[in-house]
This record gives sequence, structure tokens and C-alpha cells, in this order.
Amino acid sequence: MRSRHGSRRTSTSGCLRRNNLISAPSGWVQSSPHRALDISEIPGIIEEYRKAAARAKEAGFDGVELSAGNGYLLDQFLQDGSNTRTDSYGGSIENRSRFLLEVVEAITSVWGGDRVAVRIAPAGAWNHMRDSNPAALFTYVAEHLNRFGLAYLHIIEPRVKGNVTIDEGRGPVAAQQLRKVFKGKIIAAGGFEPETAESAIETGVADAVAFGRHFVANPDLPLRIKEDLALTPYDRDTFYTFDSVGYNDYPFATELASR
Repeated sequence: MRSRHGSRRTSTSGCLRRNNLISAPSGWVQSSPHRALDISEIPGIIEEYRKAAARAKEAGFDGVELSAGNGYLLDQFLQDGSNTRTDSYGGSIENRSRFLLEVVEAITSVWGGDRVAVRIAPAGAWNHMRDSNPAALFTYVAEHLNRFGLAYLHIIEPRVKGNVTIDEGRGPVAAQQLRKVFKGKIIAAGGFEPETAESAIETGVADAVAFGRHFVANPDLPLRIKEDLALTPYDRDTFYTFDSVGYNDYPFATELASR
């Protein structure tokens, strides 16, 4: 779940480059110029998140997950590599976390905490994100999310950058760190294979593991993992494109067996 402002506004003019392209119905297009939000606009943005949560509930959703990682608007406020504000939403970790916590409070007012989740990317570098002390920042965030009784905290491991693994062999360090402070369920994501996912759950690092790239290429991924079947390799060149190729044309295991 994201505000409609996530792709065109930023907490600082330096977070996203002007040559960034965004996905539109017509294809990849130039994004509009970005600027710092005026502090007077922030309550209205929070209200838009609340309205989005209300619409999701009216539409029959089971719950909502708030995306606060990968350089989206909330992540831009969190990390000091992008947030250069000097008002009450910038500077200290407490101030930089304020916007996220206010948005979570607004969404949980609609759903209750047990139907809301938050996704974060500690030490994530996607979309040029960075922070001078990610361990302190995301420990603070996880601690203060405890008060909402969330359905789960979704943690993207820093060993991935977008859809690319940049630190092969590194363990789920973000989930390990935040498991010590977050009292609810944790879903870990980023760079997992079936074997490492099973290990993360068995050791208590995570309560569940999310897959992205493997799920793109394997529409029956849970079955393949359960039955220890071979996984179809994914084609990174077809990610985030505009037709069925590499989107809904990967075969099911039963189709492969019948060939």
C-alpha cells in the first residue's frame, strides 16, 4: 500500500534522480520533478493513507501492508541519506520516524493493528537509499511499531538491491537484529532459497519467508518447495515489463511433467 505521491514527491529534493523513469500504461516515462513536502501538506498525505485503507476495507480486502521500504515516500522520510529536513520530521531518528508512525496510527484506526502490516528495508540501497546508522534507526522503528499490535513486520534483507542479490552468502541479518526487539510476527524477504528459508523459520529468525523472483518464474512455488521439485529459472530481463512474457507464461510443474 502506498500513497499516490510515492513516485512524485520526496522529503528532500536529492533522493531520486531526475532521469528516473516510472512505469505508466504507455510504458516507461519521465517522472515529474520532485520537491520537499511542505510541513503543512503532511497531515493531508496521512489522511490519504487513511482513506486508502478505508477503501481497501470497503472493497473486501483482508488487511493492508504498508510499504515503507525501497525508496518509497515513507522510506525517504526514515533515512538520513534522503531526509535533510530541519523541521519536526527531520534530523533525529525520532523525528524521521514520525511520519511512518503517524501513517500507521491512521491506518490502524481503520483496521485495527492485527489487520495491518509494515514493510521496511533496513540498510537497503535500492533507489539510492542510505542511512548513517541503519541499525539504530530500524531498531527504533521496530520498537515503536510494537504498540500497534501489527499482523506482522515484513523485513527486506540488505543482501538484495531491488531484484539483484548484491551480497551472496550473507545471512538474514536484518531479521536477526529486529527479532530481538519486535514482539510480533516477522516475515523475512530478499535472497532466500527454499533451504535457507526453512532454516530461518526453524531457527526462529522469521515466522514466514516471502519469495519474489522465484514466485515470478514458478506459479506453483509452494508445491515445488513442499515436493522438493526443481525450480524454473527466472529471466530478469522480463521483470516489470508490459506484456505477458515473463509475467504469466511460466509453466506449472504439472505442465513440465507432461511434456
